[in-house]
Amino acid sequence: MDTLKKNIIKLIYLISCLFPRKHTTWVFIGWHKKTNGEVFADNAKYFFLYVSQEQRKINSIWIAKSRDLAKKLRNSGYKSYYEKSFLGVWHQLRAEFFVVDAYLQPSNYMLSGKSKIIQLLHGKGMKKKGYADKPDKVQDFIFNTSPFTLSILPEIFKEGSKTFITGYSRNDVFFKDIKDSNIDVDTEMIDHVKKIRSSKKIVMYAPTFRRGQKEFDFNKVLPLDDLKLFAKENNIFFILSLHNKYRSQQSTTNIENDLAFLGESDIYPLLKYVDIFITDYSSSFADYLLLDRPIIFYPYDFDEYNKNEGLAADYNEITPGPKVYTCHELKKALEVSILNDEHLLKRKSVRDMYHTYIDGVSSKRIFDAIQSNFLKN
Repeated sequence: MDTLKKNIIKLIYLISCLFPRKHTTWVFIGWHKKTNGEVFADNAKYFFLYVSQEQRKINSIWIAKSRDLAKKLRNSGYKSYYEKSFLGVWHQLRAEFFVVDAYLQPSNYMLSGKSKIIQLLHGKGMKKKGYADKPDKVQDFIFNTSPFTLSILPEIFKEGSKTFITGYSRNDVFFKDIKDSNIDVDTEMIDHVKKIRSSKKIVMYAPTFRRGQKEFDFNKVLPLDDLKLFAKENNIFFILSLHNKYRSQQSTTNIENDLAFLGESDIYPLLKYVDIFITDYSSSFADYLLLDRPIIFYPYDFDEYNKNEGLAADYNEITPGPKVYTCHELKKALEVSILNDEHLLKRKSVRDMYHTYIDGVSSKRIFDAIQSNFLKN
């Protein structure tokens, strides 16, 4: 960002400090981009649904990155405005709380003035670089899942913050049905999975992204033709969930076959129907621990990734499952995991390290913490 643009943003921010804030107005801001807009997903989504449905005294407003999402949410009965519209800007200037699950973007930061930042986080699984930069604005309240996950969050990000152990809002959907959680969810995929789950094992592969890598190398990591044959022979339905930076590569594989790509959607309502989860360094593995099902770790480029990105904890200590480095090893590990869950005790130990709470009331705990601490002030 050039100097002139930075100075303009700072000037607008200073002007926004002049606006009085309403403690009952809360704006919620997501970060999930898709090809032509925004996906309604992650912790901000589920906390927004909870506050909108259960805490009616709060004027909860989703500030959308796309007009389409704003319209979709309004049609579902929620308050939502495009961030650059008059009402979107106005509500940001008046809100006491900005609820986010990633860094506050410049377009939102410059309107945040004397508001308080509620940081729900996108996840802190194992990557060292996540939240490693100092935010433009102090994160007044940070919510995490356990003392361990809080300890690996960089100090520079936590500086000046109050921290709380509550669990993540998005994990509530593992334990109960949440009204309108199906917004921006691949319901066709979920319906298909529920229909075949009694006769097939549902396996999801969800690799994280690599900085500087524009495409996911299927030929090197996971040859699709080979995978389809393996799935057919072993009664498996494979779901490939690529990071949104690689979504342009997604195939139009028919959902009725043994392999399908997950579209640009919220993953969590689907994740609870997955029997075996495969990943490398994605923080989603920590969420999946709550379901107590087998996880296979496929860090095929471990040395390179660790050198470029860094890991916040000992990889072997926090990964309760087989580690494989080739497609052949992955298939062997799948065959074993289908027949015998060999990592049950280790998985429970790591789950307890990552999660203080194993229930479906994280959103309530977050709201109660905000309310009690705000009232104290």
